[in-house]
Amino acid sequence: MKKANKLFLAVCLAALGVNLQAKVMESSVATVNGRPVLASEYDTYLEGVVEQYQAAAPQFLEKPYAKDVLGREVLKELISKELLYQAAEEQKIQVKDSELDAGVNEIKTRFIIDEVTGKQDPKGADKRFNEALKKQGMSFKTYKKKLEKDIAVRKLMEQQLQASVKPVEEADAKALYANVEAVMKNNTKKIKALEKEDPVKLKEAQAIAAKLQQLTAEQVRIGHIYLAVTKDMKPEDVKKKEELAKQIKKEIDGGLDFSAAVKKYTEDKNALASGGDMILIKGVAPKAIDDKAFTLAVGKVSAPIKSDVGFHIIKIKEKRAEKSISYDDISKDLAQYLAQQRVQMAMGEYIEELYNKADVKVTKTFESDALLEETAAKAAPAQTKDAKAKTETKNAETDK
Repeated sequence: MKKANKLFLAVCLAALGVNLQAKVMESSVATVNGRPVLASEYDTYLEGVVEQYQAAAPQFLEKPYAKDVLGREVLKELISKELLYQAAEEQKIQVKDSELDAGVNEIKTRFIIDEVTGKQDPKGADKRFNEALKKQGMSFKTYKKKLEKDIAVRKLMEQQLQASVKPVEEADAKALYANVEAVMKNNTKKIKALEKEDPVKLKEAQAIAAKLQQLTAEQVRIGHIYLAVTKDMKPEDVKKKEELAKQIKKEIDGGLDFSAAVKKYTEDKNALASGGDMILIKGVAPKAIDDKAFTLAVGKVSAPIKSDVGFHIIKIKEKRAEKSISYDDISKDLAQYLAQQRVQMAMGEYIEELYNKADVKVTKTFESDALLEETAAKAAPAQTKDAKAKTETKNAETDK
């Protein structure tokens, strides 16, 4: 439907002129070389992104103008897609029927699992796939048209990347490992030299080193019972939570299975699916919990531990000593990382090139636009004042 709408509007626009142009603009969030990026497509895309954040990072959505931040990224993504669609058309990239059929079948495999039962149900995959299309207000024919465009874009990008991306050599991976190793070993001399030579490479090495330190650090797998305490809670209510924590510990000491205690008492509902199990990396958890987790023996259950957010009872289930890591251990990962970075950079540069050549008009407005304009307006007089002061200073020095 989305693809058909675009074609239908383009034909009608040529036939009916300016009045319909206004209607196209009203139903779009942007135009790319005269083609609309439909508001319905934007709304559907944004809704999906917001749902992902609600599931994975709900705290982000509580920030001021969080939806505007996501909306701007969604709009940028949709404009980039349209630029790529048009570039693929211009280069007359063809999609074979076999490629299209393979793409449809690949998508359908994602519907093999029945979400209700959680079990594989290959026979019901087609039905669930069609229900998903119906939910999006899209026919199968329209979906195939959209998929055809996506495959054409993929083939376009493969051509572009093959021509512009330099293959990763072993020397590249070794150079990156040397930087990461310097950070992990806190080689001050090399870190300072790298910071002076290429700050971007230093940040890259620091990010990878932080991830590797987490993966190789001493770890412990614990069972966790959590009783929440909030800042606005009355002292007597905090005391009740503490007494409950002590009672839970007595019940466990008296024979209550720890997993049963988790199900019965924990207030961390997200942890129920794993039975309260979690992995702690040494030095990451609050100190009181960290100290207990890495000193108790496997199989032992702690007394209630007080933290800033509540009371915790932990059972030590498994421990893993700190591991060392060599270049051979991660050489393939480093090469893959470098390849991905080069691909992303090349894609970004290509899309920017298309954007600079295109006629892109954004019609979507955001709630935060007024705030940004107000901030810019307030900053302008101060900048003018600074510029004037600098000019007067320079003139005074010239007079001298």
